[in-house]
Amino acid sequence: MDIENPCRTTDASAMLGKHRSRGSNRPPESPLSTCFSSNTTAGQSTAHGQETDEQIRKSRARRGVNKSVRPEAAPDEDLLARERGKRRGMLLRGMTRPSLPILTRCFARVALVVAASLLGGDACLAADLDWRRLGSETTEVLADVIRIDTQNPPGGETAAANALARKLEAEGIRAEVFESSPGRGSLHARLPGSGGAPPVILLAHLDVVPADPRGWRFPPFSGALEHGYVYGRGALDAKGVAVVELMALVALKRSGQPINRDVILLATADEETGGKAGAGWIVQHRPELLGNAEYLLTEGDHIHLAQGGRKVVQVAVAEKTPCWVKLIARGEGGHGSTPPAQTAVTRLIRALDKLRRYRTGVRLVRPVEEYFAALAPLEREPLRSKLAHLSEALEDPAFFAEFTRNPRQNALIRNTMTPTVLEGSPKTNVIPEDASAQLDCRLLPGERPAEFLALLREVIADETIRVETLLSFPASSSDSTSGLMAAIRKLAATDLGGAPVIPSVIPGFTDSHYFRDHGVASYGFVPFVLSEDDEKTVHGINERVSVENLRDGVRRLVALLRALPTR
Repeated sequence: MDIENPCRTTDASAMLGKHRSRGSNRPPESPLSTCFSSNTTAGQSTAHGQETDEQIRKSRARRGVNKSVRPEAAPDEDLLARERGKRRGMLLRGMTRPSLPILTRCFARVALVVAASLLGGDACLAADLDWRRLGSETTEVLADVIRIDTQNPPGGETAAANALARKLEAEGIRAEVFESSPGRGSLHARLPGSGGAPPVILLAHLDVVPADPRGWRFPPFSGALEHGYVYGRGALDAKGVAVVELMALVALKRSGQPINRDVILLATADEETGGKAGAGWIVQHRPELLGNAEYLLTEGDHIHLAQGGRKVVQVAVAEKTPCWVKLIARGEGGHGSTPPAQTAVTRLIRALDKLRRYRTGVRLVRPVEEYFAALAPLEREPLRSKLAHLSEALEDPAFFAEFTRNPRQNALIRNTMTPTVLEGSPKTNVIPEDASAQLDCRLLPGERPAEFLALLREVIADETIRVETLLSFPASSSDSTSGLMAAIRKLAATDLGGAPVIPSVIPGFTDSHYFRDHGVASYGFVPFVLSEDDEKTVHGINERVSVENLRDGVRRLVALLRALPTR
């Protein structure tokens, strides 16, 4: 597979790259190279019109050469690598000399002068990174982490956090693993920047939902690699995200050129059951780890691959909020052969049937309305006009029926209630005194959980059934016009062919709310290009991520971090 030009994220890319053939590692030829073809030393005589040493020094000072060009490299060395190595005290990681062209002294001087003048001294640094090698490393690290079973419950994330910490330590990046309780480990690492702007946090979680191996192409904790895909529970949600974020830190460290803000990596426990033992614990007990971070990136949305290969970048700026509840019914227990008129199980079934038949009201909240309005220009008429004026369009019964037939669209305009867990007797011939059901309820932004619980009790209309809250927190959102959103738009323009960037609302939830409550603007965006088939594997069978997405995900994330505003 071709590796895209890693210099595309800089303003000088067109000028520096237009003479470069696709896939070539050779630098662009300069029309100025002939100007420096002779190798005149400072000690040569002034005969026949040659300049004196003092004239040469003054001439260079006028041109600013002494400020832009360091002493020349020997002809058999790569000058750019040597110069950056001096600033770091070591040769750049990831470079392989056989694959790099030997720069002549005359061209190297021109290259450094041009790069310094165009980029303010920050030359096209991404060109120094071997993205193919980074992609292979990312694949290997992810496969290893998938093989660590972190199904939640019970979690056991400490082993995965330690594995990531070892990779960071090997790269000279200090990492800390701490536990909210035995086995519930999270990782923190911080890559220093130049200090010109507040830190940015990269967040992902290490726990995964349970995986029944039946139906899987490969065992869910095998980390198998086939036909360019890594298979396993967590490949997308969210060990793959954690590893890409980790490798972005590695790439920045190897480049030797920090961005203007610290980059904080958090790989946490417990997200799949609400995050209280992971992200929530960190915000409550270790807030100093967040510093004064301005932005946070985590899971939530991605680059969608639409029909015809069109890419659409969606960034989650808001989420529905969970209101997980447990219904508990009580009744007379006994032998299954002599049942009373009502049992705990029959009362529970009746309550669930009432909820099944109940339809929550439709409410179009502003973030959702703006989301579909932003999608409208991408569609053809008459759908374009209907999405642009969704509130009016939903009054048409035919359009309403078609729109709500899509489960995701339906979930974005109403509160939802989904029975997921049932518990009763452990034996067929025993009538239990208690029976229970857990409901995954999701509320639109602005809804009050207390009012929703009152509605549930009203619909059930059975005082013998107790309603308990398992998980609930207020909805939150972030600014869709922030500097981070501007950086994502720049990435879409330079790396994704001008793909549209859409602020989205997701029906699920992430750990973002903990950090928004702490004052950190948080966004759900993973730089993967995913088809609908890829998306369906999340929480399903054969979860997978492509090696191409892992490689390009690291590259895009580095480009995005470099595109963040300087203040």
